Amino acid sequence: MYSFELIQIAKLITDVCLEIAPGENVLCITDGEEKMDVITLIAAECKMRGAETAVILLEPRKQHYHEPPRSIAHAMREADVVITMAYGELMHTKARKEACAAGVKYAAIGGVTKEYLIKLNLTREDLIEVRALTERIAQRLTAASTARLTTQAGTDLSMSLEGRNGVTLLPFGQRGTFCMVPAYAEAPCAPIEDSVEGVAVIDGTMVGAANFEGLVEEPFEVHFKKGRIVRISGGKDARRLESLLNTLEEEAKTFAELGVNSNHKLPKRLVGTRADNAIAGHVHIGLGRNDHIGGKSVAETHLDLLLTWATLLLDGKPILENGNLKI
Repeated sequence: MYSFELIQIAKLITDVCLEIAPGENVLCITDGEEKMDVITLIAAECKMRGAETAVILLEPRKQHYHEPPRSIAHAMREADVVITMAYGELMHTKARKEACAAGVKYAAIGGVTKEYLIKLNLTREDLIEVRALTERIAQRLTAASTARLTTQAGTDLSMSLEGRNGVTLLPFGQRGTFCMVPAYAEAPCAPIEDSVEGVAVIDGTMVGAANFEGLVEEPFEVHFKKGRIVRISGGKDARRLESLLNTLEEEAKTFAELGVNSNHKLPKRLVGTRADNAIAGHVHIGLGRNDHIGGKSVAETHLDLLLTWATLLLDGKPILENGNLKI
């Protein structure tokens, strides 16, 4: 039996986030038994709305960019809507890109558990408010020439945003695009890659690769010069990042993203997954690939590092101050 709270969240995903319509072909993909329980409920809700629905159990991927089997990639391209609840959500794969290029509405339920979804207390009105806020942040990023990011933990980064656009990642699906449902929202921007200078103190969550993701236990420093990592210092979490980067291409050390978390309806408590990158008041930075948000780096990987209780100045004016939105 499903709880009332979980059923309501499933309906929020199908009815509000994705607006599933009669006759649509919906493909649901997952990679574990607990996730299968949730995705089956969502599939049932899609069917209730008159959609043709299929559910696939995928062998778990080891990295976010690892491709699904050819048969699943083909099915993704042929669907009207794809809903994934799997490690990495297949977001950074060729299969996902080709599906979106074919006009598929692609939705990921990323980094959350059944228990997390049950505890969400979100309404259609909440999500509309989050969308408006995220759009305002993206507009401010687009209009800005410079950014300075500081945090209570000691971060101090400066960068140029000249000519780069803020992007909105929202929990609303559109044909040919991807989104994360039901609560994920952020406004990312790819700064001028070689303009980033300073130090980031990583004290939140790290995501992007297996055996790497989770809450930071010992905050550590990442030093940037001309947009590249020149030094990582700290304890075991610093060593985890350094060890991972040593196995990746050199471009993975590029500063790729300034991500402004924008769901102010979520509690600031971190859970140690990608879902933390939506919590307003915190900011995350990305390493590696950023061509998908308007940058020039085509690294194979993309890693996100969360910085808590941020202050962000755009052209000298605060958009965030000590974790509080000023917009």
